[in-house]
Amino acid sequence: MAQLAKSMIEVEIKVSADKIFQAIKATSRSVPKLSPEKILSVEEQVGDYTKNWTLSIDGKVEKMKERVEIDEENKSMTVFVFDGDVMENYSSFKCNLQIIPKLHGRSIARWSWEYEKLNSDSPAPNKYMDFAVYLTRDIESNLLKT
Repeated sequence: MAQLAKSMIEVEIKVSADKIFQAIKATSRSVPKLSPEKILSVEEQVGDYTKNWTLSIDGKVEKMKERVEIDEENKSMTVFVFDGDVMENYSSFKCNLQIIPKLHGRSIARWSWEYEKLNSDSPAPNKYMDFAVYLTRDIESNLLKT
């Protein structure tokens, strides 16, 4: 049986925790507009509270289906991916984003992943980590314009 692996990155941003969390939380409405090069489309599935995403990752179009749990108090959300291209390499894949308030209207986006590789040849989720950094910077840049 494969082991559960973990990865984490932090991105310091020049946007308040409340502002960026509200923008990211409203994913299907705001995030595609805030990062149109990376988020190609989002479809909410009525009734089962899931979303189908079409993303540009490493210059390739990838699709995934996920369910999100939101923790308003801790400005955190956990994404459980259960279908799509990402599942070609992992038997389980979970991503957590927590927005941590800092002084002077700044914050930190802490992204963490828990995943189980399908086999020893499956890659670490580096391309998804790079995607998260790009997405965070893109959203930050667009929010600073408003």
